[in-house]
Amino acid sequence: MPSLRRAACAAAAFLMVPMALSAGTSASAAAENHPFPAHVTYQTGVLPSASQSSRDAAVKKQYDSWKSKYLRSACGGYLVAVDSGTAPNQGTVSEAQGYGMNIVPLMAGYDTNAKAEFDGLWKVVQSHRTGKGMMQWKIDGKSCKYADGGTPDSATDGDLDVGYGLILADKQWGGYTTAAKDWLDKLYKADVTSDGHLRTADDGPSNDTRPSDFMLDHLRAFAKYDTAHDWDKVVTRTEAIITAFTNKYSPTAGLLSDFVIGADGSSPKPAPADYQEEQPDNIVGYNSVRVPWHMGTDALVYGGSVALNIAKKESASYKSRSGGNPAKIYPHTKLDGTPYDTSDTCECATNPVGVAAMAAGDQAWTDAHWNYLATNPYGEGYYGETIKMLVYLVMSGNYWAP
Repeated sequence: MPSLRRAACAAAAFLMVPMALSAGTSASAAAENHPFPAHVTYQTGVLPSASQSSRDAAVKKQYDSWKSKYLRSACGGYLVAVDSGTAPNQGTVSEAQGYGMNIVPLMAGYDTNAKAEFDGLWKVVQSHRTGKGMMQWKIDGKSCKYADGGTPDSATDGDLDVGYGLILADKQWGGYTTAAKDWLDKLYKADVTSDGHLRTADDGPSNDTRPSDFMLDHLRAFAKYDTAHDWDKVVTRTEAIITAFTNKYSPTAGLLSDFVIGADGSSPKPAPADYQEEQPDNIVGYNSVRVPWHMGTDALVYGGSVALNIAKKESASYKSRSGGNPAKIYPHTKLDGTPYDTSDTCECATNPVGVAAMAAGDQAWTDAHWNYLATNPYGEGYYGETIKMLVYLVMSGNYWAP
């Protein structure tokens, strides 16, 4: 099972970026339909108290930093490079590539090279496919070949983000409809089971799922864009798993474990502790730290009632357990909300909670997270800083729905 998350959270990455492009310095910019800053109005919740201009400036600063460190020209296009100790050759994973394909279209207008960069990211995806048409989950940055043993497989989070990125690009610049619908067709066949729940990978078991893949806002966009497939069934099944799991295992905190088994029935439950990765898979870990961000985003953008309920519970739980201090949110948390390991820290765990706080309408807690975004006391690299970039876009009010 693909996983670089633990190492990616722990290691600082200062990457050399050949041919890196600076924002706002191209003579051949494409016309944008939704140039940054977008300044959207969400369906619920609050925005940080900071002025809109200061929020926009913070996003630009983070983007310039993110781009200079992690976007590099390689493998015939562009990679979002991962330097995690296990990938010292500055290779990538599909999760990273998908994140990049979301970030770049949302920053178009500020970054006049955005379309060329997006096309480069997409080119690398196209040239590194599994037998089912998804992106190979791990790519060597020097040989540009698959960098894991056995038959190349994918990871569902990367698959979803690539599809969402193609829709964003199509709505931003036009010209990606065929590519987007072809990808979504292959994604549906590879990652969606007959009952509508998401597999963890295109070769994964049919009875498990990973809550960090529960990107309900993506699934709703797919349903609107790709009427050839029943994405509404995927939304409904995903929400049913969330509700059944949290009602039984985390009724107060609303937390979801890193992996869930029994996803094909009426009683989903935490996977065994050593199910897939070298961390407890039966609690919140480096995967499910992303759930508050995904639930909060769906609530903000679409008003999803299940997502809003979970966002409110998770926001309140993390606030209570941390004493209102984002620095005391940890990447491993028991399902009752109790920290599992307070010696382990990661901005990838703190920053997503800010989006849940927004959806919950907690102004003070939202402001605390917004202010904390400007820091990186853990010296992290790709994973934390990339999640921060996406959280910045949502919290600043610049995350528009395609």
